[in-house]
Amino acid sequence: MNMIRQELKMSVKTMIGYSLSIIVVFTVFLFFFDTFKTGAILMNTLLKNFPPEFKVAFGFSDVDLAQFSGYMSFLYSYIVLIGAVFGMKLGVSVLSEEARVKTSDFLLSKPVKRMQIVHMKLLSVLILIVSQNIITFLCTLAAAVIIIDEGFSFIVFTLMSLSVLLVQLFFVGVGLFISVIISKIKNVTPITLGVVFMFFIIELVNQSLLDSKLTYLTPFSYFKGSYIISHQAYDMKYVYLDLLIFICFTAITYVIYQKKDVHAV
Repeated sequence: MNMIRQELKMSVKTMIGYSLSIIVVFTVFLFFFDTFKTGAILMNTLLKNFPPEFKVAFGFSDVDLAQFSGYMSFLYSYIVLIGAVFGMKLGVSVLSEEARVKTSDFLLSKPVKRMQIVHMKLLSVLILIVSQNIITFLCTLAAAVIIIDEGFSFIVFTLMSLSVLLVQLFFVGVGLFISVIISKIKNVTPITLGVVFMFFIIELVNQSLLDSKLTYLTPFSYFKGSYIISHQAYDMKYVYLDLLIFICFTAITYVIYQKKDVHAV
């Protein structure tokens, strides 16, 4: 438990920072909705002249931008990106932190098994991302209720908000895996941004090419706003795939970490 408290203490400021970023971005865009809505009919007309690839790539496809749900779908495509960066950062850093600060040998000299170390560090990451999502959900919901005049679907809002957590789980798993296969990670930021934007670019390419096969390669394709709006549910095969990838990468992390050589300082 001391290790969990230490991890939470080290990362809570970062968690609050990312939470505030999402809340501020969401709230600022809410104030623009009425203005945006006024010209949305004209916008929808103009978008008909654009290629389908452009509209899909930038989140304008299959949604009515004059409706709050459509506007929210467009907005959440970028909020998910912020959440993904946070999840990836936690995944990469949580098991590589000791190597960067040169305390790995001290940690492993304690009467605690390596599997327990992964247990506690993974639990701390899950606590952080769940806490972040609870904070952002409550604050953004309150902002939407206060600022938006028209009614909106609570189910759709909740599903779009929850998609941030699901995408984060994907990147936590990938981040954990990367942290145990790379010996010395001096800076997590380049890896975090590189991996997240690689998957985001795959999503843009996927939408531009309209190739369903690429959909399985990036979590940014799993929880489409247009699908959530029309079905008020997720496409469950992508939920299962997302969780399976998280579980598999996490399990591989456990196996590798048991056998990984730790260099004494």
